[in-house]
Amino acid sequence: MSSDSIDSMPNNRDSRPARGDADALRKLLGREIGSTRWRIGDKLPTERELGDTYGVARNTVRRALQVLEQEKLIIRHVGRGTFKAGDAISAEAAFLPSADSLSPAGVVECRLIFEPELAPLAVARATQVDLDRLAHCLRGGNAATSVEDFEHWDGALHEAIALATHNQTIVAMARALAVVRTRGEWGQLKARSMTTEHREALQAQHGAIVASLSDRDRDAARMRLRDHILYVRRYMFGE
Repeated sequence: MSSDSIDSMPNNRDSRPARGDADALRKLLGREIGSTRWRIGDKLPTERELGDTYGVARNTVRRALQVLEQEKLIIRHVGRGTFKAGDAISAEAAFLPSADSLSPAGVVECRLIFEPELAPLAVARATQVDLDRLAHCLRGGNAATSVEDFEHWDGALHEAIALATHNQTIVAMARALAVVRTRGEWGQLKARSMTTEHREALQAQHGAIVASLSDRDRDAARMRLRDHILYVRRYMFGE
């Protein structure tokens, strides 16, 4: 956690959500996470501390944190705590005119130029929290039981690589490119092309990328990222 202690967090009674109002707490915490109070990778207060600060029960805190995790603002590790994953910024609004203007093929082409070059920064700057986040995403992909679940963890892993660079512009650009995953056209392409063989190959590639980053091997990480995206382009678009 950064130098700001829990005592410095807003705790006046007027700012507190009603007891049991998880959505109000989520909005309050979302604003805190989107501010400069915590840096990416910083540990947030415990559920008990947040409950005491905002005057709510722990199950209310837990529900609020679950939504924040789904929104990719935090990442939670059992036994270790909750960490800031990114700022509450609309990357699409900052960098792109409209999600509808993006084509899946065009985005994959941009990723091929952009993502392999993140490897040197991620290797140089990744903290243990970043490496744990990558491992968490890899485990999620292994456990996925549907194309939708696998696609979620696939996207989360690539975002985790961007987060490991600790460069906010890179993170925002990566999120902007990832907007295409929310479009129906991308989902249809994935559903048509995602065979068991392709999924196994993708996950093996993910494992090799994470291993290279964990080993601090920037050349191998760069090469494996490039080969991975080339593979995606071939099986989705036949290029």
